[in-house]
Amino acid sequence: MTELESYEPVKPGFVHLKFFPLNKRAAQILVHIAAWGCFLMLPLIFYSRPADSSFIPEQAVTPFFFISNFFYIGFYYFNTHMLFPRLLERNKIISYYLIIIVIMIFFGTMRRIYEFFFGHFQRFSTSLPLHPLRGDFHPPILSPGSIAIFLLVFLFSTGVKVMQKWMNSERRNKQIENEKLHAELSFLKSQINPHFLFNTLNNIYSLAENKSDLTPIAVMKLSNIMRYVLTEARQDSVPLEKEMQFINDYIELQKIRNTDKTSVGFTVVGDIAGKKISPLILLPFTENAFKYGVSTRELSPINILIESNKNNIHFRIKNNKHNNGKNSLVNTGIGINNTRRRLDLLYPGKYELNIEDEPLTYTINLNIQS
Repeated sequence: MTELESYEPVKPGFVHLKFFPLNKRAAQILVHIAAWGCFLMLPLIFYSRPADSSFIPEQAVTPFFFISNFFYIGFYYFNTHMLFPRLLERNKIISYYLIIIVIMIFFGTMRRIYEFFFGHFQRFSTSLPLHPLRGDFHPPILSPGSIAIFLLVFLFSTGVKVMQKWMNSERRNKQIENEKLHAELSFLKSQINPHFLFNTLNNIYSLAENKSDLTPIAVMKLSNIMRYVLTEARQDSVPLEKEMQFINDYIELQKIRNTDKTSVGFTVVGDIAGKKISPLILLPFTENAFKYGVSTRELSPINILIESNKNNIHFRIKNNKHNNGKNSLVNTGIGINNTRRRLDLLYPGKYELNIEDEPLTYTINLNIQS
């Protein structure tokens, strides 16, 4: 077997070492253990040593050393997993730094606290092996050394979280750009595709032949849709008014293609001025209603509601089910999975999507925090 034939691809999520694979979680744990091991070894490295190689620095073996470092390590994870995400990331800056100052005072007085509960420190000479100096050593009220170590751990833990947040933000921005491009391409291929344009232009041609007064209106609606897709939809967010106008133009064009059996109610409640939304995020649901909720023989009501308040945008669309009772976004241009994915990227933790798939009706409720 050649070297190329014996090659095995590395599974995603694993760090491949020569002798054994490690998943990401195990690798992170090993890195943390190694980092804290180096941290605990610092006193042994920088402590002043006499010529006697058998000398063990006093600081490395006292209970206070292990107790204090236990608190330093605990503070690191408390800061990265509790204080930083719950306070600093939520712009509670004053509360965050007040807590940090209180904790710093605690670490600064930790030597005195230890002395109060466990007795006096005994200072040892750095030139004679375990040789105590005269008199008991009383640490200062605020220990500069303890504060310095605390600040080191604080800056390192905060720096790590800031770096992770920045990297995640960059990764998310890149994903959003890729997803946005994919959504735009999918929209151009499925929604404003040649088949849609062909049917719309045929309808406009029929209106023109009959000298209908609706001809210029239909041309204007189609022009507005194409302009919106090619210009506004390239932005990260657009005014809610423009998105509503786009949806309205799409509905008006669909009305031209459908019979009198189809009735559409489009209601906007609340003040939408100043609100912004990701472009084309509501179109898959609207398309779904027209694709599966319209019949030439049965009444086909479609009700669309946009409700805007101070902190929320609520979108609701309800339609009857035809086509043997099937109603699904899976087969539409963008699809439910891609739509959810876009919502996850654009509004992480800030949206709620509920789909009520009943025997005769299909209802979508989407809430987006604005």
